[in-house]
Amino acid sequence: MKKHAVTIPDDTPEVSEVPPVDDLIDLMKKNIAWSAAIYKQNKSIQKSLRWMSIMGYVRVGIFLVPIILGIIYLPPLLSGVWDQYQSLIGLGGGANLDSQSVRNLLDQFSPK
Repeated sequence: MKKHAVTIPDDTPEVSEVPPVDDLIDLMKKNIAWSAAIYKQNKSIQKSLRWMSIMGYVRVGIFLVPIILGIIYLPPLLSGVWDQYQSLIGLGGGANLDSQSVRNLLDQFSPK
């Protein structure tokens, strides 16, 4: 690739106009004011996002903690309740069925 030299025609005006120093100072002050306003707004947004993140974790905790506690504590409690329920309905310790008792029951209820 060839590089071409850029030539400026002689009839174009040169840009040598420099704005006054007072204008530059005013522009810098405005820039600083806008930067401060944007910084303040960004801090507020960051604070809101931080709280949203924290509350998201709190929501997950509110959902998961009862489930985990239920998994840990409910089986022993329910086994005691189940034993009381079985004693109320007369099941006792449960039915122990062996193959001979099942055959006897089938023989009793099968048509002859």
